Amino acid sequence: MMHWWHKLDLRGKALFFAITLLVICLFQPHMKLPKRVYDWLIVLDITQSMNVRDMETDDRSISRLAFSKESVREALRALPCGSRVALGLFTERNATTITHPLEVCAHFSTLDETVSRLDWRMAWAADSFISHGLFDAIAKTAKIDEQMNIAFITDGHQAPPGNPDYMPKFEGKPGQVKGLVVGVGGLKPSLIPKLDDKDNITGYWELDDVQRYATFGMASVQSALEMEQQQADGMHGRNAPHGSDPAEVNNANLSGLDQGNLQRLAKETTLNYVQLEAIHQLNDAFSSRKMSVWRMADTDLRPWLATPAILLIIVFFIPATFLNQLFQRVIKRKRK
Repeated sequence: MMHWWHKLDLRGKALFFAITLLVICLFQPHMKLPKRVYDWLIVLDITQSMNVRDMETDDRSISRLAFSKESVREALRALPCGSRVALGLFTERNATTITHPLEVCAHFSTLDETVSRLDWRMAWAADSFISHGLFDAIAKTAKIDEQMNIAFITDGHQAPPGNPDYMPKFEGKPGQVKGLVVGVGGLKPSLIPKLDDKDNITGYWELDDVQRYATFGMASVQSALEMEQQQADGMHGRNAPHGSDPAEVNNANLSGLDQGNLQRLAKETTLNYVQLEAIHQLNDAFSSRKMSVWRMADTDLRPWLATPAILLIIVFFIPATFLNQLFQRVIKRKRK
């Protein structure tokens, strides 16, 4: 029955095995194997300063939020199967999770679509207390899973401007949660745009606008609608919590990447700081060995089968005389 097999030379047998491996690949074989995987809670700042269009991709300017979303989507594609990702949003003082941890391969389309649809309109308040939000995100990460890492993506813009006397101290355990503080935005301060319901810029926040409702510390939180209503009603600066023309809000209508504050917060929480400058930059950051865990995970066997199949196909195209000479040399060496 196997008479045909003995008639095949080395090249023929190599081609047979290559075809067999490739046919098996068509059935998309998978197996549970121990492997390095990554668990991330990705929290994205969706406050108004993230609408500043000072990032570039494909020779066009886009907002910090759009640039961050594209970076996260690329990072999701790079994560190995078995990794889990949860998504969250930051605005005001809190980080809110919007998905449970999902396996990246089985739920890739869901995660990708969710990130693509994240929007500044989802903000439930207009304030942006960065330290409060980061500390809250770390606390939520620890509650989800002890192996979960945090990626907090923000421009670091504090709005209203913070007073050092009111800034909170990190009360968590340093090192308990690993992860990244990701800074995004231009270093040169820019005007913060006002957008309509179609994301068209209708104007920019002026310093007088900020001073009319300047709050900081633990003052009451106002929505963007309430603040714009105050502006329409002509609230004077003397009615604002700081009084008229407070020094704390000088240049508060401008926004740039606050690297100093983010680096300080990263050091305080023992997280790593990364400045996001390229779309693919998060790929390596999210797949760092320091952030990995070993776990039995579903593994696609096709790369393991396709690689030897390609090598066997290469062997098939090598001249038979050369292979026979090589084979004879190997046998002679073993006999010696």
